[in-house]
Amino acid sequence: MANTPDRVVPMRVIVCGVQRTGTLSMRIALEQLGFSNCYHMQDILENPQQEAPKWIRLIEAHFGDGKGTISKADFDAVLGHCQSCVDVPPALFGVELAAMYPEAKVIILNRAPEDWYCSVSESIMTSVRPTSRLAKLGMLFCFAFDPATRAFAQFGRAMSGLAFRYDHRTEKKKAIAWYTSTYQRFRDEIPEERRIEYEIQEGWGPLCAYLQVPVPMVRDGETGEMVEAPFPRANDRETFKKNQAKGREKALRRARNNLLVGVGRMVLMAAAGYAGYVVWKTRLGGRWI
Repeated sequence: MANTPDRVVPMRVIVCGVQRTGTLSMRIALEQLGFSNCYHMQDILENPQQEAPKWIRLIEAHFGDGKGTISKADFDAVLGHCQSCVDVPPALFGVELAAMYPEAKVIILNRAPEDWYCSVSESIMTSVRPTSRLAKLGMLFCFAFDPATRAFAQFGRAMSGLAFRYDHRTEKKKAIAWYTSTYQRFRDEIPEERRIEYEIQEGWGPLCAYLQVPVPMVRDGETGEMVEAPFPRANDRETFKKNQAKGREKALRRARNNLLVGVGRMVLMAAAGYAGYVVWKTRLGGRWI
């Protein structure tokens, strides 16, 4: 694991909020309030080949069977450029992060367990486990020819196999038990004076009061007066599906391009091999074939 200091900005806000609890809205809100960069699953999706291996090592060390320990330096190596973090995988280490960064404020980002389960089922699960044959073939094609897809798939296996350890589609009771126990651990092991319970629907008021920052204001286009800025509302189920479709199309383009490049290289290699063969035969026989 990492041994060199990589913390370039202070960690100021740790959000203990797992997937589909309003994490992307929270990320946008925190960055709007000045707590940037805010690490989120999007960072891995945007650069899986660089980011995924770091988190795989952390997940294996923490959730695996005696594969190692984690230090503050290890998290600094991944989150050293961030003043805040939200969503998995950082939220999986919420208790550890709170202990390692005692000056950071902690937000427990809540959602009703049943609502959380349904949201994950109708968004993430439909993306990672498509039912149509065409979608499955597309995933296999991307896995074969797109290194970024393979990197994210390896990260997904580490998450599901070590951190979650349940099948969300078929083991609802286990999924909700994981969710509730994760949040209970936040509350049991992070001192009450260091944390706030919060839901996205509460808006700017309690969030800004806790973080001791002013509520963002914007000028009203009609009256010209300064009014409270709208709280971010991002990544609802329909938006999630649209973004996933865009992501799949990008992966398919990368896979197609990689396939064409690979075929081109094979053609060049074959041509070069044939040319070498011709030269060899010509020299050997004293004439051109």
